[in-house]
Amino acid sequence: MAFSRAGLRRKVTGWCSPFTAPVPPQVRGAMVSLQHERLLASLPLLCLAIAANAVAMAMAVVGDLPVWQQLAPPAIIISATLLIFYRFRTRPQAHDSAAALRQLRRAPLVTVPLGLVAGLWCVNAFIETEKYYCMTAPVFIGIAGLVSATCLLAVPRAAIGAMVATTLPIVIKMSLYHNLGVRAMAAMIVLITLLQAKVVLGKFEETVTMLTLQHKLNRLAASDPLTGLDNRLAFDTTLRGLLDRGEPVLVALSDLDGFKAANDSHGHHAGDAILTEVAARLRTHAPGALSIARLGGDEFALLYPAAQGTVTAAAELSAARAAIARPFACDGQNLLVGMSLGTALSLADGTDHKLLLRRADERLYADKAARKTLLPVRAA
Repeated sequence: MAFSRAGLRRKVTGWCSPFTAPVPPQVRGAMVSLQHERLLASLPLLCLAIAANAVAMAMAVVGDLPVWQQLAPPAIIISATLLIFYRFRTRPQAHDSAAALRQLRRAPLVTVPLGLVAGLWCVNAFIETEKYYCMTAPVFIGIAGLVSATCLLAVPRAAIGAMVATTLPIVIKMSLYHNLGVRAMAAMIVLITLLQAKVVLGKFEETVTMLTLQHKLNRLAASDPLTGLDNRLAFDTTLRGLLDRGEPVLVALSDLDGFKAANDSHGHHAGDAILTEVAARLRTHAPGALSIARLGGDEFALLYPAAQGTVTAAAELSAARAAIARPFACDGQNLLVGMSLGTALSLADGTDHKLLLRRADERLYADKAARKTLLPVRAA
């Protein structure tokens, strides 16, 4: 059955994914960064342990194998671990999620071939060494597999792939052995590998759950509970961050004309319905905004990048104002409100966030005063 090149690429990319289960998009960046940090923290110990284990196993089977079989496998394993350690110490580390993800994806491409080399070396040593210590090689391989899986908890596919590639050849060989004790040890290796794989998967799922919960808590702390928009704290944080980085921005403040009358005449449920619908219309008509926030009451704020000019912001604010002017359906009635706007531009009004908000607020009330006739609240 022929596979398309794109389909094959997807399969390979999927297998090389550092994850073994879906990760919610909202925490994927945080997950990659955390797993990358964990991998880097364990990498020196992993390289040392694998290299030392290869040396110990080579010493244990010395004299029982042809010279090339004694030297080639440990040379491959030790050289690979030293090269990884050297690159770890000398190359700059990833500073963004994309680079970190690329490094995590490379892990299975290294661990699985090395595990297979170790497993086949172990099979050969198991067959060729003297009977009274032929089990030495599987013991060393078991230790290497467990150490690798423990150090590679941050990259589940790499950990499980290394364990399977390392233990599968020797398990197959020991299962075919005539001695019942050797077969029992093969079964124990399988059982331990499965248990360790469960630990790896459980740790990954635990991390996903923790990051998802943390994201939800952060979102609750940064969002308005009624509309789901950013709250004042989140808006101020985003604004200050952009200004601190020297990025030009446009700040727009608005409030609703006639909202108080609608709220007083038709009740708080009508007011809440209007605010919720205003938030939905702002999201629809201001897709270019970096942040849309409800500051409190019927006050809203929008934040735009201004490096490429303010044409987009002006067009979207005009569209949002027109959208807010359309009727709001509530309890079989159509309620009308308007929206006053005031803007401030960091390029012209300064780079202090408080000053920008004050300038936008002044222009908001100037706009409100300049409107000759505020839209009346009426039932249609």
